[in-house]
Parts: sequence; structure tokens; C-alpha cells
Amino acid sequence: MKFQIFAALCLLVVCAECKYRPPELTYHQDSNHHGRHRENWVHRDEANEISTVRPRNNYRSDPPDHTKLIPMARYVLHNADWASVATISSLSAIQGFPFSNVKSVVDGSLANSTGIPYFYMAPADFTARDLTRNSRATVQVSLEETRYCENQKWDPEDPRCTRLMLSGKMKRLKEGTPEYTFAKAALFERHPAMATWPADHAWFVAKLKIAQIAMVDWFGGAKYIPVKEYLAYNYTGTEILDRANKLHTEVTYV
Repeated sequence: MKFQIFAALCLLVVCAECKYRPPELTYHQDSNHHGRHRENWVHRDEANEISTVRPRNNYRSDPPDHTKLIPMARYVLHNADWASVATISSLSAIQGFPFSNVKSVVDGSLANSTGIPYFYMAPADFTARDLTRNSRATVQVSLEETRYCENQKWDPEDPRCTRLMLSGKMKRLKEGTPEYTFAKAALFERHPAMATWPADHAWFVAKLKIAQIAMVDWFGGAKYIPVKEYLAYNYTGTEILDRANKLHTEVTYV
């Protein structure tokens, strides 16, 4: 009798387990930056979603050696998504004071770096209003934006965390010119949200005509780079495009 009761209980447990079937799992292998593989188990109903696993080192690529000043300068600007733009304020309360603003920036398309900072502005913006009275500006970008300094455990003010300062005059590009078309396409490529910004804000494209390049690149004080050599340097800046392609191939669909 005891055996029959025990057998009946076992049968009930087995039947209960048969009624509940957990979501099927699917296996993915993602390569990390050391060449090893990492296991990812995800529910099958989530398998078509883009993987949100981020690489352990999420900076875009290793920068050039710090002794290579021009490659480093071009690298830092091309890999920056935003810049601090300093102008001479036109606000009545602080007229003539330095004024800094954050602006989205590109120096060309993902695969075509020019070394020239391009911006998308509206006349009502602080920066644009200042520039109508005084076109002089300084644009600063940092290697910290790539997350490389963070990965090295360097403070953003550490001299090894390169800071690039481009000074000159801001110029509004004439709409319809080849440079305008190129710059606007590059801005929208890197910053796709720009395409959705209100059309009634009279947006325009501006570039910095560089007069001086200063860079804090390592210990020993600032370095100054000849503008002509900086602009003439043949740098395609494909590391961003390469990274985008790499991330695309790492996404697994089932």
C-alpha cells in the first residue's frame, strides 16, 4: 500500500513538470577583445533582439603613440562626439566674458576625416548668438570621450589623457555648396537625432577655420602643431567605421 501511494505521488510530480516547460534557450558565442569566447544564454523569444552585451573595453580603439602629435590630434577630434566651444559672450550680464557651451561635432564622415570641426547650429543658441558678434572661438575635445582614459584609470585632467584645443574663427557654410552637403551629411551620420530637430529653427552648418592648435598630450606641458601639417596629414579615421562594422557582425540573429 505504501509503495502504491509513493508511486502515485511521483506520477503527480512528473505530470506537473510536463505541464510547465520553461522558455527554450539558445546559445550565442561572442568574441571579446582577448580572442576568447563568452557564453550568452538567452530566451528564444528574445533571440531576435540586438545583443546589449558591451565589450569590457568599450573605447573605440587604441590611440596613436603620444609621441605622434599630429596622428594623436586627428584621432582625438575624429573620435569625439561632442566638443566644448568657448566664445566671447554677448549676454548683457556677462558681455565680454568667456562663455563655454557643449556642441555636437564631427570632422567628417565615419570613413573620411578632414580635421576640421563642423557644427549644426540654430541662431537662437548661445554659441551662435555670440559668434554673430565675434566669430573667434576655441574648440576643445578630450581623449576621455573615447573611454580610453577611464580604462587606464587616468583622471580626465591627467596629462596623459590628451586634450586638444583648436582656436580660430567660426564660419557659416553656404547652403548647397559641396562642403555644406558633405558636412551636413557627416553630422547627420554621426548624430542621427539631428534629422528630427524642429525645422523652424533655421539650422545652419558652421566650421572652425583653425588658427592655432594646442595639445596637452603627455607630461612636459602643451605642444603646438602647425595647422598646415595637421590638415595635410592623410588620416582616414576608419577606426569608428571599423568598430561599427565589428559591432554589427557581433550581433547574432536566430
